[in-house]
Amino acid sequence: MIKTLARKIAIVMGAQLKVNRDQVEIFTYGLELIFGTLVQLVLIMSLSLLVDTFITTMLCLIAFASLRFFGGGVHLSTYPLCLVIGVSLLISLGKLATLAVNPVSLTFISALILLMGIYVIFRWVPAGTAKKQIRDESIRQEQRKKAFLVLTVWSVVIVMLITQKMAADAFAVILGILGSLILMTPLGYKAAKVLDSILNIAGKEV
Repeated sequence: MIKTLARKIAIVMGAQLKVNRDQVEIFTYGLELIFGTLVQLVLIMSLSLLVDTFITTMLCLIAFASLRFFGGGVHLSTYPLCLVIGVSLLISLGKLATLAVNPVSLTFISALILLMGIYVIFRWVPAGTAKKQIRDESIRQEQRKKAFLVLTVWSVVIVMLITQKMAADAFAVILGILGSLILMTPLGYKAAKVLDSILNIAGKEV
């Protein structure tokens, strides 16, 4: 549905702007990304309101997306799978963030996540996909610097939230960062591959 809508709008845009077929394909791809992101965002917001975890889920989402934007990471094979798994993951993390965790434990966990983040970014960022690999070392270095900056900013935010006794919010940011980091590692790629296979087989059987 999203692909069809994006295609129709792209064709109209192409006709109005008098561009070639390749440009129409670019428009289509861009619109698919925009519409897909909007659908995912609406679902996450709606479900988080339904389960009463809007704030923690949004913090989780922002931390997750900001680091993933520069760090990259694995994607599932189709948009519906990405949508279902992505929404489920963020809603689950948002709910998990509401569990009571004392400040000392949060501080310890955040320190571990910071160390993990430094290693993952240095080792695997930018984490590409089969269709999108960044091989230019200068670009890779730039992406790492940006990812390190995002991680640093969130580390400061976590400390501030813990200091202000906003444990659930701090935990939400930690979980969002953790989720993003895992999807940049070989473990994340392997898990996604297995999940992809299982869901595709289940879909065919249905």
